[in-house]
Order: sequence, then C-alpha cells, then structure tokens
Amino acid sequence: MIDWKNELSGFSFVEQFDEELVNKLFSLAVISDEQEGKVLTRQFEQSHSFYFLLKGNVKFSISVDGSQEEFNVGESNEVLTPVGWSGFRAPNRYATNVVCGSESRVIRWLHKDLNAFFEEHSTLGHAFIFFVLEKSVLLLNHVRTALIKYNNTEWDIDLGQDVDGQEEPENIPVPEPLVLLRKSPFFEIFSEHILNELAELAEKRWYLSGDRIFTQGERADGFDLLGHGKVALSYIDDPQNKLEESEFLRVIHRPGYVVGWAGADDIMHNDVTAIATKNTVVYHFKREDLHRIFTRKSVNTIKFAKRLLWLVSNHLRAARARLISERYELEILAVQNLIEQNATQLSVNSPLHKVPLLLRSALTLGDAFQLLFKLEQEGNTLEQSLSRLSLDILGRVFKEHEFFEGLKGVYEAVVEAPKEMPPAEVRVLTANKFIEVFEKVPFVIKGWENLPDSKGNIFIFNHLLNHPYNTLPNNFQLTLDSHFVSAMILHRKYGDPGIRVVRVPRAEEYGHQDYYGRLGHINVYTSESDKLEETKEMRFERRQRFYTTAGDYIKKQNNLILSPEGMSFETEDSPGLFKAGAFRLAASIDPEPLIVPMAVANFDKRLNRSVFALVIKEPFKISDLVENPEHNKEGLFKFLNDYKQQYRGYVEEAISLSQSVAKQKLNLKGFEKVENGVLVE
Repeated sequence: MIDWKNELSGFSFVEQFDEELVNKLFSLAVISDEQEGKVLTRQFEQSHSFYFLLKGNVKFSISVDGSQEEFNVGESNEVLTPVGWSGFRAPNRYATNVVCGSESRVIRWLHKDLNAFFEEHSTLGHAFIFFVLEKSVLLLNHVRTALIKYNNTEWDIDLGQDVDGQEEPENIPVPEPLVLLRKSPFFEIFSEHILNELAELAEKRWYLSGDRIFTQGERADGFDLLGHGKVALSYIDDPQNKLEESEFLRVIHRPGYVVGWAGADDIMHNDVTAIATKNTVVYHFKREDLHRIFTRKSVNTIKFAKRLLWLVSNHLRAARARLISERYELEILAVQNLIEQNATQLSVNSPLHKVPLLLRSALTLGDAFQLLFKLEQEGNTLEQSLSRLSLDILGRVFKEHEFFEGLKGVYEAVVEAPKEMPPAEVRVLTANKFIEVFEKVPFVIKGWENLPDSKGNIFIFNHLLNHPYNTLPNNFQLTLDSHFVSAMILHRKYGDPGIRVVRVPRAEEYGHQDYYGRLGHINVYTSESDKLEETKEMRFERRQRFYTTAGDYIKKQNNLILSPEGMSFETEDSPGLFKAGAFRLAASIDPEPLIVPMAVANFDKRLNRSVFALVIKEPFKISDLVENPEHNKEGLFKFLNDYKQQYRGYVEEAISLSQSVAKQKLNLKGFEKVENGVLVE
C-alpha cells in the first residue's frame, strides 16, 4: 500500500474524502524510479498510463510527419507535473513524446483503472481531474512564458468582420443563451436538458471596447462565453510586475467560444487577462450554478471535468504549435502537427488534410488561406476550431502571402500598362502600387530631415539580395530595396519616384525585360548581365554615354537612384566594394549635385521575421571630401575604401533600428507614429 499521507502529501484534493476511499485510489497506482532517457509516452500512441512526477525532470517534444527530428516544446521539474493526461479525452492518444530528463520518480496509474474507479466514485474522480487540470495549467504557462521572448511584431489575421473607424449599431444582435449554448463547441457533448438549465442561469454582461473582462492572477468567479464582439487574451509571466510586457495569445470573436473557464473551480485563478477590443457581450455562469448542475449526476460530474481538461489541452496544443513556429520559424510545420494530432477525429474527406500541402508553395498559399477561412465559418466544430488555431499561427505567413500577391499586382500593372502611357507615368504608377504594398508590412525610416528640399540629387544605397521566396512565377524578382527608396522616399518627398540605374538583363530574363522595358530607367551592364565582347575604347565610350545620359537627367532636376556596389549582398555582408562610377558622375556635373546616402537592412529577408529599415544620412558633395575627384584616382579610391567602412556603420544603424521596432511589438498594419505618411523613429 502506498503511504499517500506522508510520501504523497502534495495531493491536497484527497483531504476531503474518506481515508478508505483514498486508499482504494492509491492502491491502483505504482511508484517507480526511472533512469534518464526513459520514455513515458510516445506521440500518437494509444494512451495507457497516467503519471505524476514526484522527483526529477521530464521533457516534452513533438515530431511532425514521421520525421526523426523532434522539436522541444518544454520541460518541467515541478513536483506533481502531470504526464499522459491526454488519455482522459478522445481520441485517447498521447499528444507529445515525454522522456525523463534525469533520474526521476513517478507515480503511475493505468487509464483503464482510473476510468473504472471514476465511474464508481465520481466525486473523487471529479476532484482528481480538477487537480490534474490545475497542474496542467502550469505546463501551459511554461509554454506561454517561453513564447514571450519570441513574440515580435504581432500579425493576427482579421477576417474583415470589423472595419476600422466604422461605428457599431446601437442595438447589437446577441443570440439568446440557449441558441448560443447549442452552437458552443464546449457544450456540444451535453444534453438538451442541461443546456436549458444553463440558459436560465446565464447572466448577460456588457463591455465597451477597451474594458477589462477579467485579470490574470485574480480569483476567478465563474465561466464566460462570448455572445458578441471580440476579446483579446494576453499572458504575463509575472502578474506582480506591472512593467513587464504581456504575450498576446489570441483574439476570440466567434459567439459560443469560451472566454474564461477558470471560475469553474473553487481554487483556480484567471490564467490570462481578457480585454474587449470592440463592444462585447459575454454570458457569465456563476461557479455555484455550474457546480449544482454538473454534480447532480455522476456521469455529468466526470464529463464536465474532462471537458475542461479538453479545453486546456486544446490551449496547450495551440501554444506548443505556436512555440514550434516561433522558436524554429516553422509555422507551416506547426500547422501540420496541429492537424496530425487531430487526424483520427477528422473525417478522411476533410479538406483540412490538404492545408499542409497547399501551404508549402507561395503559389498555392492563397488556396490554403481561402480553404481555412471557409472552414472556419462553415466546417464542423473540429474543423472550425483547427482552422482558427491554424490562422492564429499563420498570421505572419498570411501577411507574407498578401505581400507576395501585392508584388504580383505591381508586376502586372506595369507590363499591362497601356502602350501609349509614357515611361514617366508608368514610373509614377509603379511607385503608387508599391506604396500600397509596403504600407501593409512593418518598416521603419529614420533621417527624413536629411533629405534635400529640391530635386536633382544622386541617391545611393547599399543593394541587397532578394529572398528567393519572393520570386514571381516567371522567375522574376522585383528588387525591394530600390523600389522602397523610389516609392516610399523620393515619390513621397518630391512627388516623383526618380530615375534608377538598372542592370541590363540576361537574354533569358524575359520578366526583367518586360518589366523594366516599360519604366524608362538608365540601363548599365554589370557582372550579372550577359558578358560583353568589347574593346577598351568601346567600354570607355559606353561609360561616357552613361555619364552624359545621367548628367542630363540631373541637370533637368531629376533625382537619380543607384547603388555604388554594382552587385547585391546580404544585410550581414553589406555593403560590398564601392566602385567609383557614382562619385565620378557627381564630380562631372556642373553644378555638382548632392550625394544622399541611404542604408537599408532586411530587404533580403523573409518578410515574416523582419522589419524593413532605411536610414537617411546627411548629404555631401564629393568635391568636399576628395580633392579633384575626377582625376585624383588615388585619393578617390582611398575615400571609397574608408567610406565603405563608414557605410557599414550606417547599415548596422539600420539593423539596430529594425530590431528596436520589432521589440516594441507594434501592430504595423496601421502606423503608430506618422510623419509625412512614413513611420519614423
């Protein structure tokens, strides 16, 4: 017989029960000492045992799609950490791999023994499961705490149900309690009789946008169900630390979904903070009413306790999926795991099985999101829930998809522009289209005050590679940094996107030819163009033609945009070696134009993890820094070498700026601080 009074004193819930009955419960258990590496549960295995950790450490991991690689999603050394509790709910399969991270002691029950015991002794069974529930919330909070350090710019997917600035109607249609309970996923397993009883006891509570519904850490007083509106849930690692930033968890906007559940238990405290983000109605059920209804019959007592465990389990699976997406930057893999974990409950004909395949290509992402949006509205209860959880995880991917679709739209607008439209107008069209695209993604600009008041300047920037993800279906890549300079800086400041210096495309780059052929920019040969067979004299003549053409544009008060490197690099390696062309061009023009340096960062990165950044530095004249720059070859090249090192500092400034904005966790769908329409530091 296990000495539960002394050795297992942490099981506080048994104090209210008869000693003989408690002895019977613990007689079904065994205590064992396990070696480091001992596997307690295997993901997707039929659940057979339930454990509490008595001493040592356990580690939780998830594998996806039969992969040998496992993703760490948490560990615990807290006494009485529950392991294997997914066996208390359908489909009775383990959700994670759990191994002992050190020599450990555990107490184990067989699920079949517990289930039989709970059928006979429902009150003790109810208390046991609520104790598991209380301990499982600690596991959930461990994952939430881990998520905090990965939480950068938040991009949640809004289904377009709200329009910013739109006034809400005075009379908000709120479903009657019984209608709401019937459509609630949480209550779908309960009888019509119970739903009618609950409906009679429902208390309607109204909240204005910005009102706090309940606060993390405070004693919960009941159970809350969303009737209308939208509620944001957030978590903070230390509720006593008022300065600590909270971790955004999710937005609840579907009527019938649970907002707060902790008040269903006498000793629970709110595990999150809930705030209405629009005018909201919540149906509140008092703890004592729930207790009376669900303890009347033993079958309902256990069913309600297990349903709460089901709810927390769903929260934990969603949090672990988000942790995979954040820690390993694998959102699509996280969604795949979420669907795999529910595969046995989904119909084999469920369209959800298609989602991981559709998410793997930029060309089919739109189909994946269209399917998720549809199932979130029209699917069965499980499909709706999984679709919403998937969309919560895929917020950044969705923004990336919108950005990619925007790039396709820009390309089509340019190549399909009427043939009679002059290049100058096509350039303006392009700039306006790019402004629409860039305004939907996070970016930051610093140094707006350094821009000259008048046109006729040379703008230089460090040219970055394009990420392969943004490659259009015709294998063409729109250069993001140069278009950003042109649209977001020059066009907004001067009402003109300027003239760019672009490389001559290779013969097979028909997308490049079709696009830049309509913009009328200045073409130059680079190392990335087809090789030219030409003499030294021909090369000199070509260079002079460039100086003449570019000089004429500047003399006519056009701004010129170019990169001194002649090639593109990653942010970490930028800038490359500076060539003399841009600076000799400036020296050859009378009157000499200003050179305006701009440093860019992250335009070579996947959009879902980066903030685009641009720093504008003070303009200068090359003749002020190099004596006789047209003919002083040695002095000019010394300047270029020194200036490259100085420019690297500009790039690092841009990187730091982007990181500081990301840490602010701004939702940059709309700008937080605006100056001349541009987010500024």
